[in-house]
Amino acid sequence: MEKQQQNNHNNIAMGIHLATFGKWIFPLGNFILPILLWMVNSKKSDFIDRHGKQAINFQLSITLWTVILAFIGGGVIIGSMISGGPDLWEAMDGPRFPFANDLGIFSTIVASGVICGTLILALGIVDLVCTIKAAIKAHDGLDYRYPLTINFIPDTPVKETPNTN
Repeated sequence: MEKQQQNNHNNIAMGIHLATFGKWIFPLGNFILPILLWMVNSKKSDFIDRHGKQAINFQLSITLWTVILAFIGGGVIIGSMISGGPDLWEAMDGPRFPFANDLGIFSTIVASGVICGTLILALGIVDLVCTIKAAIKAHDGLDYRYPLTINFIPDTPVKETPNTN
């Protein structure tokens, strides 16, 4: 019976990791589904609790890193456009290439888009690969620590109190 219960806990922990793919079904699915599974099952075992916290922390961290990169890339692009001044803005309404007079602005915009876009894509690949690895580890009954993770929900070690009865 103990083996069956442990397998059940392993499957629940694996399900929490895989539930983060809910973001492909509906917005915020990578938060809502794992949080629901974790909240319902976290009291069943410390194993489920640890994996739930890891999955949620990783999704929060990946989202934070993505937003930071988007703001950096967007800020550089918007800053470059603004630095071009009214001449650039008027040229954008005309029929000719707006960056013909200053290709430096154009190259900054393109480089910023390529660099930040590539880093955001890399974060997506890290998310996919690490989530699958974590689900496999959970199924095997092993702990997994995601990379690039900020512990928003800290792992609290369970202190065992001696039974005095």
